[in-house]
Amino acid sequence: MTDKYSTDEFKTDQIVCIDSSKDRLSGSLHLFAEVIDNISISSRCWARPLAIARSNPESFELEFLHDLRDTSQLILPTNFFRYALDTEVIPLLSKLYNPTKEWKRATNAQRVLYQFISDLYQLQELERRKTN
Repeated sequence: MTDKYSTDEFKTDQIVCIDSSKDRLSGSLHLFAEVIDNISISSRCWARPLAIARSNPESFELEFLHDLRDTSQLILPTNFFRYALDTEVIPLLSKLYNPTKEWKRATNAQRVLYQFISDLYQLQELERRKTN
């Protein structure tokens, strides 16, 4: 997935990201979340999902797909997360808090989040099998 970080590195209210590669043509999906707390005993991060975006491999811009603020909070291994870059976070927050007419809260947000996490674990399992 990403480089491993110590749970001490993520701060409360910090925006973090989980990258999930789909394929090179459609770009990667990115789950942005706000850190609630670190669970250092089990190297996990408790986070509040904000949005899912897709990176465009041609323009290097993010296309924001789903508002996830109404979904369940997550507790996932810290090594899934990376710091979100300012160039990712500023447009994200602008979209989330100043929505245009075409940007609406997803009615299927919980299902979208579940599918993202499910795909993430499947990719993790495939990578684990390749190394063994």
